Order: sequence, then structure tokens, then C-alpha cells
Amino acid sequence: MIIGFKGRWSYKQFNSSKPKKYIKSFGLVDSTTGYVLNLLTYYGSDTSYNPDCDPDSGIAIKIFDTLLNGLGTGHHIFADRWYTTRALADHLVAKNIYYTGTVQTNRKNFPPELKTQRLAHMASTYQ
Repeated sequence: MIIGFKGRWSYKQFNSSKPKKYIKSFGLVDSTTGYVLNLLTYYGSDTSYNPDCDPDSGIAIKIFDTLLNGLGTGHHIFADRWYTTRALADHLVAKNIYYTGTVQTNRKNFPPELKTQRLAHMASTYQ
């Protein structure tokens, strides 16, 4: 989520197509109550992620590890296509956390057998 802000902030994330600009943050929100369970503000290279996370892992894995720290297992996470990668799904399944997200077929390491699979409107598949 992007938070609108007009003051001074050295970690601006400007996107002219967004109605709110400048402060980028990632949130873990309960889908039933709408309560924010955890929030991570983006500070560029100064962002502090979970220290137990592998430093060589992708940014999505670092964000999810930080937000889910201490949450436990057995949860189901829904996210948009910016986060969805095969590596993230494998990482979360290894922690017994389920993940649902829209995929982009041009992503690296996307299974080729799913690229050619034709789906009906509103259909889904899994692997």
C-alpha cells in the first residue's frame, strides 16, 4: 500500500499513476476483521527484514518472512501478482502456510506445462 504524504521523507516511492504517493508499506491484514496484524514500512536498502531470513532470497520472501514472523502455521495467505513467484509458494508451503495468488506466465522458473494449459474463464489450476 502507498500512503499519501506531502512532507519531507527521504525514502519516497513516487508513482504518478497512483492517487496516493510517497510512503510504501506492506501489511498483513486479517480478512475477516480488517485488523492490521503487522506492518513493514519500506526504507529502501535500509529496510530491516527478519534476521532469520536468508539474505540471498527474493524480496517477496523477505517481506513475507518479516510480516509472518511469530504468526504460526496453518494460515492461508492471499496476495496480488507482484508477490507471486514459485519460490515464494514453495517457501510458504515448507512452513505449512498456504498461498493463493495470480501468476504471471512470463516469470522466471514458471512451469512450462502450465504456460500452454488453456483454462476456461474464472477457472484455476494448482501444482
